[in-house]
Amino acid sequence: MRKSIRTLAAALPLAAALPLLVAPQASAAEKVCAGGSLMGGRTTTAGVTADQVIHIKVHNHDYRGLALVIRDVTRKKQLWKGVIAPGKEHTVRTDVFGEPPIGYEIAFDVTSNLSNNYTYAISSARCY
Repeated sequence: MRKSIRTLAAALPLAAALPLLVAPQASAAEKVCAGGSLMGGRTTTAGVTADQVIHIKVHNHDYRGLALVIRDVTRKKQLWKGVIAPGKEHTVRTDVFGEPPIGYEIAFDVTSNLSNNYTYAISSARCY
């Protein structure tokens, strides 16, 4: 009887800690580093100093489609090219290996020139 109580007492802390160990870890909250409106038929460039991973979200508030190219000017690469449906949004994730803070220069080439009802937000875990 005493041995089973000792065994139970020894296993109790492990049983209490096990759900904490296997629980999903909360990710860092994203902060919006830059954002604004996009003009139709123009290229808008946004400069951001942020962490290694950024998320670029573009929202089409218009009732027509948005044709768009998102480019990383600093690293000379195209991140995304496509059309965003009316009332929808598209998110692009990009990351860079290096020690933060990292400078990004993102260009939004809007080829739709019928409206100015588009917005963007660049977010990261840390903005500098």
